[in-house]
Amino acid sequence: MRKRVFFGAVATAVAAFCVFFMFRFNLNGKNRPLKTVYKDYFLVGNILSPDMDKSRKFDFTAEQFNVITAENAMKPEALQKEKGVFTFEKADSLVNAVLDSGMVMHGHTLVWRQQTPQWMNFEGISREEAIENLTTHIRSVAGHFKGRVISWDVVNEAVSDNPQNPEDWRGSLSESPWLKAIGPQYIEIAFLAAREADGEARLYYNDYNLDNPKKARAVAAMAAELNEKNPNAGGRPLIDGVGMQGHYRLGTSPENVEKSINLFKSLNIEISVSELDVQAGADGKISESQLAEQGLLYAQLFDVYKKHAPAITRVTFWGLDDGSSWRRDSSPTLFNKDLTPKPAFFAVLDSEKYIKENNVSTLKEVKETQALYGTPAMNAKDVDPLWGESPEIPVNQYLMAWQGAQGTARALWDEKYLYVLITVSNAALNKDAQAPHEHDSVEVFLDEKNDKKSYFEADDRQFRVNFAGEASFNPEEAGAMFESAAWSYENAYTVVMKIPFKFISPKSGTSVGFDAQVNGASKTGGRESVAVWNDLSGESYQNTSGYGVLNLIKRAER
Repeated sequence: MRKRVFFGAVATAVAAFCVFFMFRFNLNGKNRPLKTVYKDYFLVGNILSPDMDKSRKFDFTAEQFNVITAENAMKPEALQKEKGVFTFEKADSLVNAVLDSGMVMHGHTLVWRQQTPQWMNFEGISREEAIENLTTHIRSVAGHFKGRVISWDVVNEAVSDNPQNPEDWRGSLSESPWLKAIGPQYIEIAFLAAREADGEARLYYNDYNLDNPKKARAVAAMAAELNEKNPNAGGRPLIDGVGMQGHYRLGTSPENVEKSINLFKSLNIEISVSELDVQAGADGKISESQLAEQGLLYAQLFDVYKKHAPAITRVTFWGLDDGSSWRRDSSPTLFNKDLTPKPAFFAVLDSEKYIKENNVSTLKEVKETQALYGTPAMNAKDVDPLWGESPEIPVNQYLMAWQGAQGTARALWDEKYLYVLITVSNAALNKDAQAPHEHDSVEVFLDEKNDKKSYFEADDRQFRVNFAGEASFNPEEAGAMFESAAWSYENAYTVVMKIPFKFISPKSGTSVGFDAQVNGASKTGGRESVAVWNDLSGESYQNTSGYGVLNLIKRAER
């Protein structure tokens, strides 16, 4: 039996090697590496870790790409976990290996609200000490790698997701320890310190969801003002460019991506696509149709990138293969875990050909679930047994780059109310941020008539309750007759909502538009993650077209 297992494992390994070899031969024969295909357009990159510098994946990466970003090795916590103690060894080994292979290096990142040691910007620190910590870190790190990196993400993810007044970029900043310790000036201070430390490296502001028009406008307003104020920082404007991360999913609009590119182009600054991946499928499984749709979106995006290539300096994929991706459950990269190519690879290799030969349409998924008839007790601590009979509704599709809190919902109904129970895990239990949507909280979106419009009508409402039981509404009058209860425990909480039906008379067989969302705060305040059931647009607060469907039924009809 052991021999059979052993020889079976050997056969599997040999088969995988043969597939890998044939693919590499094919790339070097019929198909050219991506870096060669796009050599007249922009740099094409990927990410690496120090432990990969002598691996098969490193060699494969060097064959395909010409610019590398360190996934984690150059973040603040990795380089200066203790004050004044810089640990460059792992990052140096990676940078040296990248340069020795003929690739170039992009630095990521000098300033971020995550993966930053608390001593740098802890609550109660004086503004002067925080500025000293910030500038010392930037000057030391950028100075250490001077001449070995071509560019830096100086500030990462500082703008909130959907600012209400994007032209006021200071008011659009997300809650973070740096903002609390220094104020909005920390961004300008960081760029000035980086320019002083390395006058040759290109300096970027980097963020996710920049296909969102409001967020893009806030970033553009910030870059325009700081460049106007500092027109000659080391011989050029202070902010050289914007990194559009590109953590996308099926349903992302290439048109919105292009609009944001045009906005940043109007500022005469560079653009990099800094962290590109496209989520499709779930639980590590992806269907043939999803593979085709994923390929189509990649092809459409690269059509846009080639069109605007004079303004785009770099396109970097965030992960080589689905097995090692930070989003491995949703299969977001160009390669399978054995490094064999997916349709997405060939879509990027020749986007025009892929679009011509693959007449697929990216469909907006509409999930359906059930709410059973019943009137539960409004008590989150001692959950009514009625809930156990209702189907689970997983709230676990992430909209943001950071993956944090997620939950499970259940729904019940009677002739007057919709009842929703949501249990959340992996929560920080923080509500320090001023804006309610940045608290650890849950949201329910209800379109009673289920007419899925691209705008809110009178029957469309948004209900939010945080872990402490504090409720907020959109519109405000949606709070009339609404009730809720909440119970929190370690890193988790439960919320029960009692939502009045105001525009329909529900009966068994009625279908309503419905979605659920979990907002995850960081330990230091500010929203760091958003998980949803169905609507991946990020616009549930104003657009009902992406909601799922909740079917109201009685138990005998199941």
